[in-house]
Amino acid sequence: MIQLLAIPILPLLATVAALGLGRRLPWAGGALIVAAIALSLIGLLLVPDGTAISAIWFESGGYCLTVGLEVAPLTRFAAIIVAGIALGVAIYSLGYMAGKPNWPRFFAELGLFVGAMLALVLSSSLVLLFAAWELVGLASYLLIGFHHEEAGASAAAAKAFLMTRIGDVGLLLGWLLAVAATGTTDVEALVGAIGARQLGPSVVAMIAFLMVAGVVGKSAQLPLTGWLPDAMIGPTPVSALLHSATMVAAGAFLVLRLYPVFAAVPAALVLLLWIGATTALVAGLIATAEMDLKRVLAWSTASQLGEMMIALGLGGPRAATFHLAAHAAFKSTLFLAAGVVQEETGTGRLDRLGGVVRALPLTGVIFVLAALALAGVPPLSGFWSEEAILAIAVRHGPGMALLLVLLALLAGIYIGRAAAAAFLGGPWKRIAGKANWAMRTGMALLALVTAILGWLLSDGLAAFLPFPIVPEPEIGWRLCAVAAGLIGLGVGAGRARRSSAPTLGSLPAHLGAGLMAATAAPARWVTRLGRHLDLFEAGLDKCVRGLAIAAEALARTAQSAERSLDAAAGRTAGAVWRLACDTERAEALGFGRGGDALAAGIDTGGERLRGLQAGRLYLYTLALFVWAGAALVVGGLMVWL
Repeated sequence: MIQLLAIPILPLLATVAALGLGRRLPWAGGALIVAAIALSLIGLLLVPDGTAISAIWFESGGYCLTVGLEVAPLTRFAAIIVAGIALGVAIYSLGYMAGKPNWPRFFAELGLFVGAMLALVLSSSLVLLFAAWELVGLASYLLIGFHHEEAGASAAAAKAFLMTRIGDVGLLLGWLLAVAATGTTDVEALVGAIGARQLGPSVVAMIAFLMVAGVVGKSAQLPLTGWLPDAMIGPTPVSALLHSATMVAAGAFLVLRLYPVFAAVPAALVLLLWIGATTALVAGLIATAEMDLKRVLAWSTASQLGEMMIALGLGGPRAATFHLAAHAAFKSTLFLAAGVVQEETGTGRLDRLGGVVRALPLTGVIFVLAALALAGVPPLSGFWSEEAILAIAVRHGPGMALLLVLLALLAGIYIGRAAAAAFLGGPWKRIAGKANWAMRTGMALLALVTAILGWLLSDGLAAFLPFPIVPEPEIGWRLCAVAAGLIGLGVGAGRARRSSAPTLGSLPAHLGAGLMAATAAPARWVTRLGRHLDLFEAGLDKCVRGLAIAAEALARTAQSAERSLDAAAGRTAGAVWRLACDTERAEALGFGRGGDALAAGIDTGGERLRGLQAGRLYLYTLALFVWAGAALVVGGLMVWL
């Protein structure tokens, strides 16, 4: 149990050390973060299945709120993905952040994210899952706005924080409703209650639909997609880890973790299906017209996450799990390579790049390898995961299968265009020479994972997952998907050549005039659609700014009310204090001194009374004769007179 507890705690302890002692540690605490992540990864490989730790956090009125961690096949698989990708990104960050200001804070925030994400995927409790979910959002906010002095960084961080919080409200209400229905926060208790039909259908449906909102917000699905491209203003390791590989995949993981809840509500799966399909199609189209390299990859992330939602909506959790792993590998690799390009050339604009492969051959090879994986070219990882999704789609009819083929075509177009515009063409002269061994090592490790992960998955690495095995699709559909990806790569490269012909003369001749004519009309249509979607995103921005203004006004109102309450409380406390002082004086003067005076008077009177009763009989007899003589004299005088 201690070994299990150490898996998420080690990165958090390294975070505290990097934050407090970072400038006195190697690589400003980055080496400590890398070591902590590596130890967590080793722990995940060694801890046996079924290991769990749990404790009661709060118990009252029949409700039991537990917190706990559990190593099950799914949680181990997801945690290995998180730790593995985080290790490669952290090694890359050692070189990327070297010499930059505030890099101890960067590594501290990176460790905070990794620890929170590991706690999220290993959690066996809804309350701990939600707490880690919110901590991941906080780390994302801090890392997106890391360069807060740059224009737009703070706004992008606030936009991401607010838009994801919209979905998080649904998740909060969903797990609170689950607690109200089951009396506990234990995940297995909820799943068991649904399996035993102990909860009413309306309650289960409400829980599922509320949690869909959390999935949409965290995984950047429509209509809460606009924050993801703006988040690319953060450092490249942030884009690679948080916003392409792990954090945005938390929504898909939530559905996988609670899949029996969603499976019990077919309407919720249908909703996920169409949200994912719409997002995948729209984001893929925008990516084909985007001019910034990192924003192309950001829209690609939204599209690929949409494919995961399609798989989940069609009842293919195993396919979604495969694509989650493959996407984490090839997309983080693409982002790291894009970061090298941007650091070396000083720009990420596709219309200003070209020929970078001649100056950065390793980066070019790694980017192309990951791009082929994204396009679904065999035998790379993306081919195997997209094939699994295609198999699920084929079982539900040719319409869904054609949609997956179309998405493969779009993926080939936007990644082929980005790769050709950035790396092909004439020689690039202005190279800063910032890439170092750490950056190259991080990229190479993740590129290796991208290359071999498909073989590992196909050979049964994930056979232990608690989901039914997906049969392979028909050979015809497999060939269609691969052909669509290859054609898309050619079309994308052709579009790059048309937009910057003087710098891409080295492209093959068959991507020439005929290809240009074939892609001219779709390109114009995509550009117009992109402008409309930009307007839609601008509208979302206005809504978010309105929410921010409303939240600020509410905060001011709350502060004013708090100040009024403080003043009233101060006045009440003063009055009570004065009353207490008056009471003390009354007690001292009235009861204390008055009581003392009364006691003194009684004592004096008693002394005087005791003087009258001294016990001397001769004095009493003398007094009696005196009184008797006086009485006789007075009586005689009265008779005489």
